[in-house]
Amino acid sequence: MNARHAWVAVAALGCGWLLAEPPQKPPALEEALVKARVDGKYQMLLRQLKAPDDEKEHGAFKDLGLQTRDGQAGHWVYVAPYWYVWRDLAGTPKPRRAWGPEQMIGPPDTWPNSGDQASAWASLTEDGQDEWVLLEYAEPVQPSALLIYETYNPGAVSRVLVYKLDGTEVEVWKGNDPTPVGSGKGVSVIPFRVPFKTNRVKIELRSRDVSGWNEIDAVGLRAGGRTHWVVAAEASSTYASLVQAQPVPPPPAIVEVDVRRLRALEKDVRELKERLMRLEERIKKRKKN
Repeated sequence: MNARHAWVAVAALGCGWLLAEPPQKPPALEEALVKARVDGKYQMLLRQLKAPDDEKEHGAFKDLGLQTRDGQAGHWVYVAPYWYVWRDLAGTPKPRRAWGPEQMIGPPDTWPNSGDQASAWASLTEDGQDEWVLLEYAEPVQPSALLIYETYNPGAVSRVLVYKLDGTEVEVWKGNDPTPVGSGKGVSVIPFRVPFKTNRVKIELRSRDVSGWNEIDAVGLRAGGRTHWVVAAEASSTYASLVQAQPVPPPPAIVEVDVRRLRALEKDVRELKERLMRLEERIKKRKKN
C-alpha cells in the first residue's frame, strides 16, 4: 500500500470513529426512578437492590411484573444497575381501611380532632412490639423537616430515616419525640437537612414504651417552602387486619310473574272458597234435621 492509500485508510477509520455513537451513560438516579415506575404504572417502593450483573440477562430495562424473587413479593422492574420492587399497581384502587396505613395518605383528615379515630393509622397491638411506617412521596425533594401529626397516645416517635435514590438508608434523626408522652395530640416537627433528594421516609416508634395505640394521621415532608404529603404507605402492622369488612347483603331476588297463571290461580281459589261455603251450608242443614 502506497502512502496515499494508507492516508485514505487512516482517514476513513478516523471518520468512522468520529461518527460512532458515544457509549451510553446509565440514567441519572432520578430519571431511573421515573423509568422504573413504567409510565406511572407502579408505586410504593418496598425494596431497591443493586445488581449490575443482571444487565447481561435483562438488558438496561425490564418490567417483569408481579414476581416473588429472593423471598420478596412485588412488581419487579430492572433499570440497570438496580432492581425496583413495587407493592402496588397505581391504577388499581385500594380500599381505605379503618386504621390502615393508607389513612396516612394525603393531608390531615383527623386533626385537629384526637382520640382513637379510624381515620388515622393504628398498629395491630397496643404495646406488643416496636413499630415502623414507610412513607412514599410523589417526587424526590431535598427536605428540611418532617411534620408528624400524632392524634392518639403521642410521644413514641424515636427515629427517622430517609432513602437516597440509590436505595441507601440514612438516619437523619434519633431521640425523644418532640410531642411529650401524655399529650392528647401533637404535631412533631423534626428538622433535618441532607445533601441529596429523597421521596421515601421511614419513621420508627418505641411503641412498647408508650402505652396505648400510637396513632398517626398524616406526615408532611417540608421542602422549598412547600409541604408534600404521602401518596403511599406501608407499616410493620396495622389494626386494619383485624377489622372484617361487613358483607354486602345480596340484592333481593327478582320474581317474574306470569299474569295469566296468577289470574287462573285466583279463579281456582275463589271457586274453592265457594265450594267450601256450600259444603258448610249443607252440614248446617243436616245438623238441624
